[in-house]
Amino acid sequence: MSESFYSPFISEEGKKLTIAEICFSDVEVMVAKQLEEGYQLEFKREVSSTVKRKIPNIIASFANEMGGWLIFGVDEDDHSINLLERKEYELFIHNMLKDVANPIPRIFTRFLSPEDNPEHGVFIIWIPEGLHPPYMSYGKIYRRIGSGTSPISEIDDRYHLDRLYQKSEDRMLRLEEFCTKELSIYNRRWPVHGKGYIHYGMCNMYVMPIYDLHLLEQMDEDRLKQYILSKSNEPKSYSVHDDVKMNVHMPFVKASYSAESIIFRSSDVIDSYDKTIAWEQFFNGAAKFHIPIPYVEDMDEVISVLKECVPNYVEETIFEQFQYIDGQIFFMSLLSCFGEYIDCMTQLNTELEDMIVVIDLENVRNDVLYFQHGTYQSFLREEGLVFSDKEQYRFNKSFRATKLKEKHGVSLFQYVDYIINAFGLSKNQAMDFLIQSLNES
Repeated sequence: MSESFYSPFISEEGKKLTIAEICFSDVEVMVAKQLEEGYQLEFKREVSSTVKRKIPNIIASFANEMGGWLIFGVDEDDHSINLLERKEYELFIHNMLKDVANPIPRIFTRFLSPEDNPEHGVFIIWIPEGLHPPYMSYGKIYRRIGSGTSPISEIDDRYHLDRLYQKSEDRMLRLEEFCTKELSIYNRRWPVHGKGYIHYGMCNMYVMPIYDLHLLEQMDEDRLKQYILSKSNEPKSYSVHDDVKMNVHMPFVKASYSAESIIFRSSDVIDSYDKTIAWEQFFNGAAKFHIPIPYVEDMDEVISVLKECVPNYVEETIFEQFQYIDGQIFFMSLLSCFGEYIDCMTQLNTELEDMIVVIDLENVRNDVLYFQHGTYQSFLREEGLVFSDKEQYRFNKSFRATKLKEKHGVSLFQYVDYIINAFGLSKNQAMDFLIQSLNES
C-alpha cells in the first residue's frame, strides 16, 4: 500500500479530491489558481499527433515515480482551458499502452464537460505510483525531471535504475510483513488425556487497497467502530445464480482497539475467543480476516455416506484419517467477510478501486470440502474422495492487484475461487456444490 497521493484538485474544505470525485468546475478552480506544471502534474493543450506518441512516455515516467496527473485541454503555456471534442481517448490510450509499454501502467481517466457543452471538455488521466517498476515505453525507462519526462540511460543513470528496482523490492517486503497472522485466533481443541492441542484448519485473508484510504478522515475511531459493528449486523443477500440467493447474517459483536487498527470478533464469549472469526481493520483501509475453518459435526452421518458412495477403499477406518469441512458454511463465511469489507469501505471512501488479496490456508492436509446433498454424493461415486495434499498454502504470492468487483455472489466468489483447487475440486464443481446447498437450505 502506498501512502503518497497528490491531487491538484482541492475541495473548499481543503480535502484532496480523487479522480472519481472531481467535476468540470474543479478544473476551472485549478486553472484560476494558476497552478504550475511539476513533478506530478503535466498539461497538454490538445491531443496532436506529436503529443500522442509522447503519452506512453509520460505515463511510464509518472508510474516509475510517485504517480501524477496528465490533463488534456489545458494550455501548458498560459494555463487557459482549451475544450476538446469528446472522443474515445481512453480506448486509444489503453491500446497504445498495450503496444508499447511493459509492464502496462494502471491509469484512471475522466472526460469532464461544462453543463452547457456536453460534447466538449477536458480529458484527465490519473496515473498511480506503479506497483512493479521500472516501467518501459518504446523499450526505454522514463523518469520525471522537474515538470518533464526523460529516458534513463543504463550506463549514465545507474543510480536511478537501482532506485526503481529497490522500490519494487521494498514494496514486496512490506506486503510480506503485513501478510502475517498476529492475533490470538486459532482453530484447536483443548488438550485431552495429557496430550497437546489438536490444531485444525485456518483461513487467513489479507486485503490491501493500493492507496491509503485515510479512514480516520471520514470519522473518528469510536464512530468507525460503531459504524462497522452496525453494518455487520445488517442481513445481506447475494445473488449467486439466476434466482438463487445466498442470505447471510454474520454480525461482529465485539470490538477492541489496537495501535493502528480495530479488532472485531464474531463472538463476545471469552471461552470462544480463540475460535471466533476475527476482522482486524486498519485505519489505512487494509484488513486481515482470520477464519477458523468449520467442520461437519455429525461424523457418523459423513462416514455412512462415504461407505455408500466411495467405492475405492479397503478398510473403513481410512475415512477417520480425514477432516470434513462444511463447504456451505465455509464459503458463506469467506464471502460474508469480503462482502462486509467491501460494503463498509466503498461507502466510506471512493478511492477503493484496486486492491491486493492474499489468502493463506493453514493445517489443511487431508481436509475434504464436504457438501451434504445428492449432487456431491454423485460426484463421490464418480470421482471418489478428493482432499488437500498439503499442510499450508498461500495464494497470490506475487501480490497481483485486482479490480474491485460488484457485490454479488459470483463476483465475491472470484476473490476466493482459486483456493478450491487446494482441496482437489475445480472452480465450477465447487460453485455447483454451493448453489445446490443453497437451493436445499
